[in-house]
Amino acid sequence: MTMHRNLFKLTILAVAVAASLPAMADSTATMTTSTKHNYTYYRDHEIYYGPETKTYYWKVDGKWQAGTVLPSAHQAYVKTGGVTVELDTEVPYERHDYVLSRYNDGTPDGGTTTTEKTVAMNADGSSTTTTTTTKQNYVYYGDHEIYYAPERKTYYWKADGKWQSGPELPMASRSFITSGGVTIELDTNRPYTRHEYVLANHKHKHDRKND
Repeated sequence: MTMHRNLFKLTILAVAVAASLPAMADSTATMTTSTKHNYTYYRDHEIYYGPETKTYYWKVDGKWQAGTVLPSAHQAYVKTGGVTVELDTEVPYERHDYVLSRYNDGTPDGGTTTTEKTVAMNADGSSTTTTTTTKQNYVYYGDHEIYYAPERKTYYWKADGKWQSGPELPMASRSFITSGGVTIELDTNRPYTRHEYVLANHKHKHDRKND
């Protein structure tokens, strides 16, 4: 009789424990949430800016750095040309391979677009976003694959296979723009995103005629 009572108690205890298990599993699942964070990404120079924390992220000698102020040599790169990206991390360079695959070809979806979104940083730390489809004029130096945007006073050139931009060319490239440029019109404020089109249509034109 005593044995039957003990077995009955053990059965009730096992049922009670089993009933409590689903509730424990549910409480654990609710903790697996991720928060999205917005960043401004300056693709030409691999710089991120987090407006929530007012923090910049950039590379020095192949290593990522972070701070509230960029080095002086980098500050000219974040005045224009940023795009807004949304990532599930508080450290954007953890998703840098993903960002490169999505945004460094000139458009967020890897396709072709005639609409450009530009994010400009203001002196007070705020940002201004402008979307436009306005045509842009460039002087293209086909012999050396250099673009110059006169309205923005910005050059675009290749270094180690990657496109760069800035208010001045590297010293070794400055002699290439003394002659031979041709004026072209493109529907983008990053001319290298239309480089294949430019090569096909303007590679051998050197007389500065409007096209």
